[in-house]
Amino acid sequence: MEEIGVLVKSINDLKVELSGFRSEMKEFKKAIEKKVDCLDTRSVQCQFNPNVCATARRLEEHIKSDNGKAGRTMAVIACVISCFNVAITLITLVVKGN
Repeated sequence: MEEIGVLVKSINDLKVELSGFRSEMKEFKKAIEKKVDCLDTRSVQCQFNPNVCATARRLEEHIKSDNGKAGRTMAVIACVISCFNVAITLITLVVKGN
């Protein structure tokens, strides 16, 4: 009979712990739902008004400050490298042809 009493007490203790765990999980779920709603709201606001989104503001500032100089520089470098490769290929063909 003693063992049954110990088992009943253990089961009751587990019920109390489980009840506490359930309430903690409900609080956690509510907190997560609030965060997700906040993120959804920010995402929608960012789509309709880029000034709300920091990343969009930085991208817009970058685009405004870009005067195309970097693109032209990269194009010139690519052209020089391509011409160099063509010259090396032609020299190699002439040397092997002799």
